[in-house]
Amino acid sequence: MNDFNNLGQFALAIRSAPYDKSIQRSVATFAGSSVATDGGYSVPVEMIVDLFMKGENSLLPFCNVIPVSSGEIEIPVDGTMPWESSGIIADWDDEGAAASQHKPKLSLSRNKLRKLRVLVPVTDELVADSQAFNVWLPDAMRRAVTWKINDAIINGSGVARPLGILKSSAAIVAAKETGQVAGTIIAMNIQAMLARSMDPTSAVWVMNPTAYGQVIEFSTFDSGTGRLAGLPVIVSEACAELGSPGDIILANMKGYRIVTRGPVFSQSAHLWFDQGISAFRLTVRLDGQPILSAPTTPPNSAVTRSHFVTLAARA
Repeated sequence: MNDFNNLGQFALAIRSAPYDKSIQRSVATFAGSSVATDGGYSVPVEMIVDLFMKGENSLLPFCNVIPVSSGEIEIPVDGTMPWESSGIIADWDDEGAAASQHKPKLSLSRNKLRKLRVLVPVTDELVADSQAFNVWLPDAMRRAVTWKINDAIINGSGVARPLGILKSSAAIVAAKETGQVAGTIIAMNIQAMLARSMDPTSAVWVMNPTAYGQVIEFSTFDSGTGRLAGLPVIVSEACAELGSPGDIILANMKGYRIVTRGPVFSQSAHLWFDQGISAFRLTVRLDGQPILSAPTTPPNSAVTRSHFVTLAARA
């Protein structure tokens, strides 16, 4: 700025300077105050002090979350159980007898962080005029990210995104009852799912809103606490439609590992400076997958168990 007397001269020079339109960063869409649904609803009326939005219950706080400082991490994993014949197990020994020796049975889990972003261009006028919009926007961006993370934890393919519960080989599908009506969840289904769960007392129910509408009629549902069979209920639109596998999931979320770096919330007035538009960006980098690679069979059980149990299709 040595050739300018003040910041105003510098800004005018920038605005009037020729530029190559082929490299111009265009704005496909932006929030502004001139269109009501794009942000105008939040501006003029003094009695509006907040904006309201429908939330999405986050599954992330229930997971086994590991903060990392790099973009890729390798985690040694002990996939054995204490009742198996290999790995670190304990033995009863006689006095003076030599102790049995055991060595770890480890595998390596490689996680590469996946980038999840939301970018919102907003006019400078809307930023200046709407206190409600400024308070609401970060929460709205977090809600968008939460939905994508929930969907990945449940449905993720494992390709360029986390491996979800329903796509993993660790999930168990409990059978429906003989003669069960299509598109229903009945009390016997709840019992069957509990019987296949690993440490069910630490689990939560994750279900589609329509499925929730059915289970609230069960005698095991406590309307005062919102618990089903003594366990918390999380309602999520990421679950499958009623009658499909994944419409209700009994999930011990500590059996789902998330490695993450972030989130990072950023604001910049430089990207579209000449158009008077600020950029708001929220970035989260993470990867995730179930800890178990397959269900396990405990010593006193005729069936396998897992951290994640779904219900077979009822079509």
